[in-house]
Amino acid sequence: MKSPASTSPHLAQKLRALAPMILDLVIPIAGFYVLHQMVGLSQVWALTLAGAAGGAWTLIHTIQRRKLDVIGLLVVLEMALTVGLLFISDDPRLVAAKPSFYTLLAAVYLLFTCVAGRPLVYVAATPMATDGDPGRTVAYEQAWERSKPFRARERAVTAAFGLAALIDAVLRVVVVYSYDVDKFNESFLLSQLPGIALIVVVLVFTKFQIKVLHGLVDEVHDQLAAEGVIGPRSDAHQDAAAPAPAS
Repeated sequence: MKSPASTSPHLAQKLRALAPMILDLVIPIAGFYVLHQMVGLSQVWALTLAGAAGGAWTLIHTIQRRKLDVIGLLVVLEMALTVGLLFISDDPRLVAAKPSFYTLLAAVYLLFTCVAGRPLVYVAATPMATDGDPGRTVAYEQAWERSKPFRARERAVTAAFGLAALIDAVLRVVVVYSYDVDKFNESFLLSQLPGIALIVVVLVFTKFQIKVLHGLVDEVHDQLAAEGVIGPRSDAHQDAAAPAPAS
């Protein structure tokens, strides 16, 4: 049984991984209603500033790492598009539909990595899956090379995120433009709901896959340990001591 000290780093890693997703959902919604209803800004400016605040966190994180990854590039494109829309239209529906643009790009990229190279989820999950353990890092890398079920499940999880992003991008536009401008407040709130529901579904699906993926990496780790490539797993004695499942 893991101690609280050993589980807290894993919890912190999970929270850091979910932070961008939470910020992308909470800040634009809360920021819009605060700026528009309480401060009195126009719908377009309230949406623009709320969206910029949500992207600022990712942009700062990108600058700190001094590396423009896919997420950072999407944020840069989002901000450029936001500035452009201020000079093109004063229709708040267009600004509210703007996230569909980079959500669609993210969806295409996620699905592309499923068929070319290694899935994005596999790459992004490396720090949490290996926890800085050199042996575990080797096993995780070799699991991709040796285990077909491991590759299939990593692709499935990545595809799930990609499809969810694609559906969200389409439904956001449909919902926003299904209402007139005078009912924009209602349509903006409703346009967020498909994305929230899809994220919950994908996270539940991913949770069920994690245990299987962890077991597949354990199998490869044991193979590599038997070959003398790396040392045995630190929890291998616990597995050996556990009673065999009933047939």
